[in-house]
Amino acid sequence: MSNQPPKKLFFTIVIAVVNLLTVFPVCAKSIPLPMQPSESPVKNNSLVQNTGANESFQQGLNFAAQQNAASAEAAFRRVIQIDPNFAEAYANLGSILANQNKLAEALPNFQTAIRLKPNVPEFHYMLAQVLYAQNKMADAVESAKKARDLFKSQGKTQEANSLEQIIKEMGK
Repeated sequence: MSNQPPKKLFFTIVIAVVNLLTVFPVCAKSIPLPMQPSESPVKNNSLVQNTGANESFQQGLNFAAQQNAASAEAAFRRVIQIDPNFAEAYANLGSILANQNKLAEALPNFQTAIRLKPNVPEFHYMLAQVLYAQNKMADAVESAKKARDLFKSQGKTQEANSLEQIIKEMGK
């Protein structure tokens, strides 16, 4: 492993941590739906919109699980058209694009997801991966640290410790 260049080492570590964090940016899965049962989506006929967004989101997840990137991308774009505040759709679209090596297009999707839901550590972590792949090391480390700090504040010590190891490797 020490013969690998730093970027390859980082992604090797990331793959191990991905399973630990239950974030699957490789197949854009497991980002929960944004609406909690206690939240009411009824606002000026938005119930129909949110239902359509949720259905399209689930379709996107299913397509991603089947490794059908084109259909998953289309589904997540449809979600964003229906509900432009659906942070998880932006994050999943970013993951699909990043996996197609469309890093420049993936980046603003992660940034939008973070703007909409700044306290989701997985979003910061996925942004760090894209920034790292773009050789934007300082920004990647900053985003990874933010994810680590959010995991810590949410009591997810194991995830925070794993990210701490990644941050150390990124600094080498």
